[in-house]
Amino acid sequence: MRLPVKKAIGGSARGAGRVRRGPGGPGTWVRDTRGTIFIPLLIWFMIFYLVTPSFDESGADFQANVTGRLIKVAALVTATIIVLIRRRLSWHVIAETNPFFLLFLLLVPTSVLWSIDSGATIGRYLSVLTMVQLCLAFVVMGWHARRFQNVLRPLFTCFIVLSLVYGLVFPDRAIEHGEGTLKDAWRGLTYQKNEFGMLGSLTLVLWLHAWLTGEVRRGLATVGCAIAAAAMLLSRSSTSLLSTVLASIFMLLLLRPPRNLRRYAPLFVGTFASIVVVYAVAVLDIVPGLSILLQPFAALSGKDLTFSNRSLIWSIVKEHIVLSPYVGSGYGAYWVGPFPTSPSYVFLKRMYFYPSEAHNGYLEIFNDLGMLGLACLLGYLVFYVRQSLQLMKIDRTQGVLFLSFFFQQAITNLSESCWLAVNNVLPFFVMTLATITLARSSLDHRLRRQSANRANPAGLPLPP
Repeated sequence: MRLPVKKAIGGSARGAGRVRRGPGGPGTWVRDTRGTIFIPLLIWFMIFYLVTPSFDESGADFQANVTGRLIKVAALVTATIIVLIRRRLSWHVIAETNPFFLLFLLLVPTSVLWSIDSGATIGRYLSVLTMVQLCLAFVVMGWHARRFQNVLRPLFTCFIVLSLVYGLVFPDRAIEHGEGTLKDAWRGLTYQKNEFGMLGSLTLVLWLHAWLTGEVRRGLATVGCAIAAAAMLLSRSSTSLLSTVLASIFMLLLLRPPRNLRRYAPLFVGTFASIVVVYAVAVLDIVPGLSILLQPFAALSGKDLTFSNRSLIWSIVKEHIVLSPYVGSGYGAYWVGPFPTSPSYVFLKRMYFYPSEAHNGYLEIFNDLGMLGLACLLGYLVFYVRQSLQLMKIDRTQGVLFLSFFFQQAITNLSESCWLAVNNVLPFFVMTLATITLARSSLDHRLRRQSANRANPAGLPLPP
């Protein structure tokens, strides 16, 4: 759809929000500064609220919290009002959004029709809708091209610093006292060590990107990387460590490649994505015999071939998948808590503990939404990579950042459940915001091209 220049809404590399016609000349890009502070503050509050056990309703007792529901509804209403105020721009951003992500947003509420716990599915969908609306509001007000990392990087760093201080002041609350890998592992202000490790991993990717692209001073980037690495190492999360190391190498190869290899970047990304799909299929055991490919990953992640008993968890979940392989048991309806009325209660009988997730993002989607959901997930991942590669042609550094998060999450989801899982707030929010930011960036560049073509119908060279 082609928009008139005088009505177009887009953005420049530095952050324009709309196009307007200058005196006697073609459209010019102007900065949109409205909502620059409010939306990030709202997101900061929601992240702190959802990740900190003291506030959220999904703690150990798994009981609904009225105050928590009211906060989510208030955030949803606020974000919706902002989206409605910018409804024309919002509609065009939605039109550019990953179609498989939009399909997921339709599939989740539809799964209420066959969900084994419709109340749990509706509750999870409220959380999904809240986060999606916040992300959409984020990109339609106060937008600029580097806003994604400029908001997330200080937010996550601040959370880590507070967690480190909290651990020093209250070690009994911030440090695990279990056995094995749990002993002396830090969880900071988060629920458990793996979540704290994920926080460190996401933050390190952001700071390393800022260092390699020169977005911040080298000294500040070094401090940021050190803080993020401290969180990751203190958490003792081997999965976070492995995914971060590989994502960092991936980012380095794309941002600082040998000159003669730059042209092969799309092939490199495509090869990696294919490898991830093969490993996901191996975990799902769709093709017999592929499970042998998991042995190198087990060795790299520091786990035995049971992946710290994850393989037994996968086996039990697969037994449940067989009951409804095509559409699943309903989004978020399986892991509702260690209650006798829940099919997931079987873990207490067979493993004597409640894992609360399948510890594999691909298997989790398969369990919740069946083959239909799994196909939606794979389509989402392919389209996400495609959009990121398209962005790399225009804004290489930003495209590499989004691909690096894909890389990091693709590895993490082999042993943790993060894909489209709102109960894992940080990865779900980061990937949702990246998905919608990709749509906004795509819209911006399309509108800029239209504006340039109208201002220069003869196709003459334009100044940068």
